[in-house]
Amino acid sequence: MCLLFICGIAAALRFTGLSWGAPYFHFHIDEHFVFAGADMLRRSLHEAAASSKFFMYGPLPMWMLNVIRDVHDWLFQPLVLTVKRDQVIYMVMGRAISAALGTACVPLVYVIARRVAGRTAGLIAAFLLACAVVHLRESHFFSVDISMLFFSVVAWLFALRIADTGRFPDYVVAGASLGAAVACKYSAAFLIGVLGVAHLCAPGRPRRLADVRGWLRWIVRGVTPLLIAVLVFVAVDPMAILYRAKFSDDITYWVVGPNSGTWKPIFIAQFTDVRPHLYWFTNLLWWGLGPALEIWGLLGVLWLIVRRDRPSLVAASFPVAYYAAAAQGIAPVMRYAVPLAVGLAVPAGVLCADLLRRPRLRLVSIAITSVVCGTTALYAAAYMNVFRSPDSRLTASGWLLANVPRDSKILVEPSQNTPPMGSYLTAVIFNGDYVLWGDKNGARTRHDYYWLHTLDTYRFLYNPGVADEVRQRYIDSRLPLADWIVMDDTFLQFYQHLPEATHSVAKQYYRDLFAGRLGFQLVATFKVYPSLFGRAINDDDAELTFRLFDHPRVFIFARKELAARLTTGS
Repeated sequence: MCLLFICGIAAALRFTGLSWGAPYFHFHIDEHFVFAGADMLRRSLHEAAASSKFFMYGPLPMWMLNVIRDVHDWLFQPLVLTVKRDQVIYMVMGRAISAALGTACVPLVYVIARRVAGRTAGLIAAFLLACAVVHLRESHFFSVDISMLFFSVVAWLFALRIADTGRFPDYVVAGASLGAAVACKYSAAFLIGVLGVAHLCAPGRPRRLADVRGWLRWIVRGVTPLLIAVLVFVAVDPMAILYRAKFSDDITYWVVGPNSGTWKPIFIAQFTDVRPHLYWFTNLLWWGLGPALEIWGLLGVLWLIVRRDRPSLVAASFPVAYYAAAAQGIAPVMRYAVPLAVGLAVPAGVLCADLLRRPRLRLVSIAITSVVCGTTALYAAAYMNVFRSPDSRLTASGWLLANVPRDSKILVEPSQNTPPMGSYLTAVIFNGDYVLWGDKNGARTRHDYYWLHTLDTYRFLYNPGVADEVRQRYIDSRLPLADWIVMDDTFLQFYQHLPEATHSVAKQYYRDLFAGRLGFQLVATFKVYPSLFGRAINDDDAELTFRLFDHPRVFIFARKELAARLTTGS
């Protein structure tokens, strides 16, 4: 009954607000590519594989969405992705997959923690995961992380069974789960280490070096999950074989390049001045889980290692193996911390349960457990304010319609978070690209209810090889084109982290703009924070994408004479 109640909490936190922000799936760039990839897969494998960045993401969630869409089209009428209502339904379908798999992780974590330390550990771990903010947040989006995590947790569970009994069917299921997880997201390969630890702990290892036949059987059993995983991956993603050159190029350029630092695009600029290995602890887990769960979960990992029994070692191997693999990258965005939500919930539950069994420490244990569970739950309730509140970008769009006349001249940046205007707001095309990218000279103009002019902070002001004088002349040439500036904090934050020596022009532009030295005045700001009982949690210091995808800040500037009219109401 307790587990059912906890699962109900998990479901409520994940399914509430799934239509939030719909149908503007462009707001979340990862969601954008997964939805678009699923739609292309329905038409043609070749179209999907040949599309930009397709192999950045595993196709299994896309296939799952297409199955659900086919069922919907069979039961009702086919979705038409030029109709707003159908666009919203399509987005909710995809997000419901993440919400369902995210909820399903909770009972799986219960079973894992119970195998390690009993029912109490299982219930505490399940509750902590149910309320883990980074997990419930990502469960609201149709990206690949929650799908990957679900299959990873299944593999983790069967790794525990392997360590316990060494039964061959458990190796097979663990391998299939590994393959499915990698078919969602390639970073699930960290599970190879978890399965390796489980195999080393499993009974049946030969005791004599001379037992050649026994060692061969042991080796074959150990590599079985890898062979099964390869078969499952190829079955789910045959495009990786059929279009292996494109697959290799996408992985090398879009995945390995930015994470290794061989290529430093502006969309990872927020990590320029941080220490990635420590950033996981000082920022991702701090904001993604809350201080109490982070600290207690890390202590729990150490406790599992101290326990030294086989289930504990396999349980500890999950967070250790994941961090060891993921921390090699230089761009730790918030969603990368999702596996550590389960990886720390289990150790935290085990540590709480073990302390509660000690009579001398019972009062202290109850207090600690209450603090960890209580603060995690309160943080979850506060974060849900983001999904209960109107999206700040859409609120800004409404303000523009009410206060900025048609055909006004507006300067915008090439950001996915620019408030929708014109047909983007009123008649959105699901697969349309509404970002006003600059041309080779950084110029681009579009008339769509308003006259929109781009300020190319994405390429022209960022790319090396452009002299500061040229950058300054470019900014000076763009400002006279507009009476309004509409921007979010995407590029503002990027440039704040970039060095003054190489990006002084753009950094000075933002300083001058906010100081009112460019002839513009800030007239409106839109922002939503996690909030509970009327008290907001200021998370401006959290990793940028934690804020950017679901609660960015939007700024609207007007020329000072227009700002004066707004103030006086004339």
